[in-house]
Amino acid sequence: MATCFALVTLAWPSPARAETWGQYLVVVDDSGSMNSSDPDRIVMLASLALAASLSDADQIMIVGLNELADGGVNGPRFVSPRELLAERDGGEGERALAGAAFDQMAVHQGGTPCRQALDRAAELLEAVAAAGAPQTLLMLTDGACSGAIEPAQSWLARLQSHADQRFRFALLSKKQTSGRVDPALVAYATATGWTTDPNISFDSRSLLQAFAEVLSFSRGLRYDGGGRVGLDRSFAGAREVRVLAVSTEGQAPISLAFTDASMGSREDPLTGGPTYKHGDYGWSLRVARSGAHELPFSVRSPDAGVEVLVIPSYGALRVEAVVGPCTAGPGPGDDGRPPLPWTREQAVRSGQPACAWARLVGDRGETIHPNHSFAFELEVCEDAACERSSAMQPDQDGTHNAQLGVMPEGRSERWFRAHGGSLASPVTARRGIQAVAFGITSVARTDQPDQPIDGLELGVLPQALPSVVTLELSGSFPDGGEAEVRCEIAGDTGQANLLAGELPCLRCVPKPTTVGLQDPFTVQVEVAASSFCPLVSDALGQLPVALDLVVEATGAAEKVGERRVPIRASLRHALIEAQAAEVTGGESASATLRFPGPVNAAVELELVARDEDLPEGLALALDQSELRLTGEPGSEAEVSISLTATDCCAAGSYAYSLLVHDRAGGPALDIPLTVTVAKPSFWVCPGKIILKWTLVAFGLGFSIWLIRGFTSPAKFAETAVLARSESHEALSKLTEGDEDWRLVRSLDTTKRGFYTPATVHLGGPKAALPSLRELPADARIEARGHGNATLVVEAEGIEIFKESSGWQPVPTGELPIGSSIVLRRDDTYLMFRR
Repeated sequence: MATCFALVTLAWPSPARAETWGQYLVVVDDSGSMNSSDPDRIVMLASLALAASLSDADQIMIVGLNELADGGVNGPRFVSPRELLAERDGGEGERALAGAAFDQMAVHQGGTPCRQALDRAAELLEAVAAAGAPQTLLMLTDGACSGAIEPAQSWLARLQSHADQRFRFALLSKKQTSGRVDPALVAYATATGWTTDPNISFDSRSLLQAFAEVLSFSRGLRYDGGGRVGLDRSFAGAREVRVLAVSTEGQAPISLAFTDASMGSREDPLTGGPTYKHGDYGWSLRVARSGAHELPFSVRSPDAGVEVLVIPSYGALRVEAVVGPCTAGPGPGDDGRPPLPWTREQAVRSGQPACAWARLVGDRGETIHPNHSFAFELEVCEDAACERSSAMQPDQDGTHNAQLGVMPEGRSERWFRAHGGSLASPVTARRGIQAVAFGITSVARTDQPDQPIDGLELGVLPQALPSVVTLELSGSFPDGGEAEVRCEIAGDTGQANLLAGELPCLRCVPKPTTVGLQDPFTVQVEVAASSFCPLVSDALGQLPVALDLVVEATGAAEKVGERRVPIRASLRHALIEAQAAEVTGGESASATLRFPGPVNAAVELELVARDEDLPEGLALALDQSELRLTGEPGSEAEVSISLTATDCCAAGSYAYSLLVHDRAGGPALDIPLTVTVAKPSFWVCPGKIILKWTLVAFGLGFSIWLIRGFTSPAKFAETAVLARSESHEALSKLTEGDEDWRLVRSLDTTKRGFYTPATVHLGGPKAALPSLRELPADARIEARGHGNATLVVEAEGIEIFKESSGWQPVPTGELPIGSSIVLRRDDTYLMFRR
């Protein structure tokens, strides 16, 4: 059977990265010969036991060597150990190992095609190498490979993890009579640091021991059996401890007993973790999760035939070390050591003794004890290869110390190396030592005082709030010394010296400006960028800048000198782009103007004309003159404007500026704006003007026509008279004052109208006298200019009296009237005198 273990982290958030050991690929021979080599599938038991020992953040993939070589694996199939062994951290009890996945693990058939399997294994490892985790490949076989395999260096060159020194190849082979293992496979393992004898027996104890050795090797350790009876350990500094128990007899459930130095002969049951049992092959396993203890402890199983392994997880091993003055006090345990953690450089006075302290830690940051966790030694070296080294002395708490003697003035280095014992490879840390008579030796943030810094990286500015950083400065100083603190603009980084001397877009304020020199002392610096920066927005867009926080000793402390703390930042503002708006004569329009936006500011906006010859008919207005804007550095903002142009506004382009400034102060932006007035169509200009004057002329003519219509028609003289009688004789006798003697102006129906002269109707409904209304409306007397009058006859039946000829019929048409006229219609006699 071939088993492929892969321990992979699919994502790498910083808190979780240390909880994943890497990616494991365990390839176990599943050829037909394994039926005789491993009839009880003990390799399967050991493989599942190894999976049970992994953390939840790890992942595992199981596949056969022949399945791998024959192309049966399309790609990585990683699952968490808790998916393979369900409820492994649950309560006690018995669980059955059943299902298709476990059935496939037990299949043995085919040959031993190592070359093809290794070729496919390299592809799988490379496919998941981007996670950046350490990778381990374990290969187990019961015999020689079928055919030659690719040379080790050629195969290893295909792996990015090997190039990054994070790959391990482990080899296990069934112990043969000849004792010989394929040297080509051995070369794969030795090239990555595997030194364990690959020859093992295929029994439960040997296989479990070998798999535990592989797991420890991948973690930088050698498995030493600690935690079993007689090898009590506290596992100080461990992140997690898992107790693995297996029974080839199928004991279920498996019991575990725990004891430590305080319990004497008493034992307590170790709780947690179910027992998994295979129904066909009759073996079982259990894993219980524990942790580090204050006292050394051991675990055993009271059940007969049960093998117990205790497997700790420490995480990424590292050495913490510090060099400082030897200032041991008189009291017990007062050795003058700096406070933990030892990650911060200490000041050392030249000409005085210096001491070193170091410890080995894991993920939890707690001291790993060489007696209670696993064995190792610590030494301090004068060179990286540790050719000149001195052993460090262990303390009761697991830390180590050494005396370095008198340090010369200047900077030097020491290397601290943990090695030997259970460490599969050395763990080294390099520390700098600054020995000075007086001076500032270390700068750190107050929230991370144990992490010295060379400078401050403020990232991209501006930000919504000023960047305020408090620094802690350490060193050696004369009593009563003082220093002045100031900020200086050092110029931009990597470009022409555009900003040397001053930068109005950036403000740096240290507090206090005068500080007393004591070890340590603190300085606060506030850095803020203005909302707008024309220098950046005009052409650059982004500009890296450098400031120096300068601490300069003064007076009697001048010998301390000057310390500059570089402050790096990058100013990012959107580029200014010329804006344009257009309006057509005789119309209104709107446009959106874009400008570099602030991160968080209340801004005021103003439109200013840059051309002196602006047309009178062009009007511009901002929709908003004040805005509250927020955004990211380099973002843009916008504002709308309204434009209006009169009909015959002069066509052309006109220059304006949009002025943008922060109400809180600082530089302002000048955004160029071009307003284009487009020429309207003929019907707008001059069409509208022509129409306008045409309408004016028409209106004037109409007014004249209208006035003339009422004032120009002729009217009768004020003395005009109309008389009526039923006989000619009676008519001649009528005089002024008689009833039938009427002044024409007193008769309403005779008034002149609109373009109608004054008229005396001699019949019809408009007849001047009621007695005439029964007569036909076919005769009338119309006024004419200068007091004249005309008789208008439209039908026969009207007679006129003349002294010379008597009564005569009046022909149709118009008959001018002299001073008077006498008419007869039927029995009615009329006299009109104008």
